[in-house]
Amino acid sequence: MKKRSSVTQKQIAERAGVSQTVVSLALNNSYEIALNDETRQRVVDVATELGYVPQAAAKALVRGHSSNIGLILIQPHYQVFRDPFIPNIITGISGVVRAHDYRLLVEHIDNVNQLHTIPNMLRGGEVDGLVLSTFDTLESIIEPLTKDGYPIIFLDKPAKGHYAVTIDHEFGVRLAASHLLACGHQDVGVIPFSPATPHTLRRLDAFKDAFASAGCPIPEDRVRFGNYDPESGYEAMKTLLQIRPLPSAVFGMNDLMAIGAMRAIHEAGLSIPQDIAVIGYDDMRFAPFTRPTLTTIRAPEVEQGQVAGDALIKRIAGEALAERQISLKPQLIIRESCQ
Repeated sequence: MKKRSSVTQKQIAERAGVSQTVVSLALNNSYEIALNDETRQRVVDVATELGYVPQAAAKALVRGHSSNIGLILIQPHYQVFRDPFIPNIITGISGVVRAHDYRLLVEHIDNVNQLHTIPNMLRGGEVDGLVLSTFDTLESIIEPLTKDGYPIIFLDKPAKGHYAVTIDHEFGVRLAASHLLACGHQDVGVIPFSPATPHTLRRLDAFKDAFASAGCPIPEDRVRFGNYDPESGYEAMKTLLQIRPLPSAVFGMNDLMAIGAMRAIHEAGLSIPQDIAVIGYDDMRFAPFTRPTLTTIRAPEVEQGQVAGDALIKRIAGEALAERQISLKPQLIIRESCQ
């Protein structure tokens, strides 16, 4: 790894033609005093050019490591702690890192102007390694860090063979489609996520492709986007209930939206699964306690966190990994709502 920089904020201020206070505000993402975007970006650019990184505590520098692992959430959706994905990941990582006497730091990066936080945490010694939730928009930042040997593990599939631990959600979606088809459902509704990111659209395409391959293409009016939460699943299902003929089943792309859909079906005086079957995704802890119990796809998110944490600890220790990219498989859990 490269030697950590001794560039000071005073040097950055002199080069950028601003005060040290302005430099501090810009580099710490502070909005207590308004800075125009041009000034803020100029400070960040000068800091990058000079190789500035904030130094971690002196004790950590003396030891040569921080005993911290970082989990970076890039532009997280507001539902990030209501949907089970990130809490499950944290559960998995935390158990592993604690067993190795590390602490887990969770950092939210809300916009691209804060991406310099990633190299700063590593080069400044605040963390010994990072788990990143996404590779999107990060290639120019990640490449120099990996070349310098900083340990980084991704939770989605990155380009160019970076280390990653992923879940094959397209496989999971196809499991849901196959189960619905096996149960005789050819006319189905689907409630995917909104906003429709490339990641979520790949899931939707996988689901639609499975039905198209079985000779049962899904019309666009059977697709109603939800917003991760049960309220949006409820509203999406209400619009699906206006279609004639009614779909015989509905797939909610997470359990929260599926549970919202179940309420709308019950309110319409219909029975699950006799009138409309329901299948979800995630296998949240309350899925066995819905009425009827929810058929769903179990995504191994806690295991993903555990494997990612273990891989990162090994990378920090300089150990070689047998695989650069590990893909975990979801599992179909059959309960009463779709048998």
